[in-house]
Amino acid sequence: MIKLISSNEGRKKMNALKKINTKLEIELSTSREAEIIFDATKPEINDSPSERAKTKIKRQENRLKIIIKAQDASSLRASLNSYLRWIMLSQQILELNID
Repeated sequence: MIKLISSNEGRKKMNALKKINTKLEIELSTSREAEIIFDATKPEINDSPSERAKTKIKRQENRLKIIIKAQDASSLRASLNSYLRWIMLSQQILELNID
């Protein structure tokens, strides 16, 4: 199960379409599951094709922390959708192996 713990958006400027920072914390069932998903997702984050958004991922026990710094709202949305989709896909693959 993936559980979103927190989401924190902040803007560096008053313009709502510029410089958006987001922090997500995702709680997974086990530390091992978090480790596997972290290892599967890290290459995607390191080889991000977009220069408009920078992403970091960290793991603490059974939680993943994702930090996205985007130049605009559409870059943030695209990055967020991609990373969450990769995490959910990894989790679904893990569930197949368990069954």
